[in-house]
Amino acid sequence: MKKIIFILGLLISMVSYSEEESNVTKAVSSVVSGVVSTGKNVLKGIKEGIDTGRKDGKSIDEALIIYDKEQFEKNVKADVLLVTKAEDGYRITVGLKNETEQMIRLTNLHEQKSLQLLDSEGFSVFALGPFEDINIPQKSAVKSTFVFPIDGKPKAIKIYENEIEINDKVIK
Repeated sequence: MKKIIFILGLLISMVSYSEEESNVTKAVSSVVSGVVSTGKNVLKGIKEGIDTGRKDGKSIDEALIIYDKEQFEKNVKADVLLVTKAEDGYRITVGLKNETEQMIRLTNLHEQKSLQLLDSEGFSVFALGPFEDINIPQKSAVKSTFVFPIDGKPKAIKIYENEIEINDKVIK
């Protein structure tokens, strides 16, 4: 009889413990979820603040800061000049012509939505870094080379979601 009471007590303890553990798990999960969500919102707010500050504030050299499609299309003319196959994928050389009377600075190219290569089958790949801002002097042009890890035939490069077709003549 003592053994049965002991076993029943043990079973009741285990059931009680598992319910308590479930509540603890739920509570901890809720707290961690809230912290992660808040952290993501803080990081998004910081990034948006930096972008807005860079756009609204004047840079030291009074460059026009570009980090979106609208400003890119309005102020820069882009052409693919050369595409070469490399060990690590394709090297795409792009000519970027400043159409304005002030220095232009292209920023945030490290963001995946800012710089992509599309292949002929519609697959998208992202450029390999490191990424630095690109400065284009007024009424001038620069060449920039980006490396993309792609197997298929390159069809277009997307800069700030602006699609620039790749002519077969430039592929070497």
